[in-house]
Amino acid sequence: MPFGDHWEWRGFGQTTATFRAWFHTLPSYLPTTDNELHDTYLWTPTCRHNVKLRYNALKFKRFLAREGMFERWLEDPDEVLPFPMAPEHLRQVEILLDVRLPELPTHPVDRDAFLALLARAHPPVHQVLVMKQRRLSRWRLPSGDEVLVEWTRLRQPRVQETVSLEHERLAVLARAYEGLASRLSGLQPMNYLQAIAHWLSPQGN
Repeated sequence: MPFGDHWEWRGFGQTTATFRAWFHTLPSYLPTTDNELHDTYLWTPTCRHNVKLRYNALKFKRFLAREGMFERWLEDPDEVLPFPMAPEHLRQVEILLDVRLPELPTHPVDRDAFLALLARAHPPVHQVLVMKQRRLSRWRLPSGDEVLVEWTRLRQPRVQETVSLEHERLAVLARAYEGLASRLSGLQPMNYLQAIAHWLSPQGN
């Protein structure tokens, strides 16, 4: 998804045939129609922020606020941190994951060294590999506002789908959701952190 401060609605489950037919009428947001991703999410029970490993970098998505089923997030392009990672960024990892690392090195760390540090964090950090195929499209509302629609098929750790609607303004997002709600009936509203909590719970297995 694009970077920046935005509001988001997201749901997990299985999309309806009416949603799929409608989605395929939308123009693509990216030059390629399908985006294959293997993301490793870093999760703790008290973490409110989205922290994941993508390719050879660590990516932060900061939670800012919640209004009912809508959430405000910040993705700063300066917070896509390639390896080797500077020592000062490890402190940000501690804060965002709400953990304590065993030590903070004084030199940059590569991916393997970073994962070795995480393995000794307190409380433990879960590493959840999510394999997904994502498509991003543009939906222009009658008002002229353009909403980003993401449709993602997950293959691991669960075979299911997730859809998100995103816009900078809450009022626009709420209006978009209201117009699309009947097509989203097969999805349960939740973010990735809540989905991971369900996947890791005994009831989710």
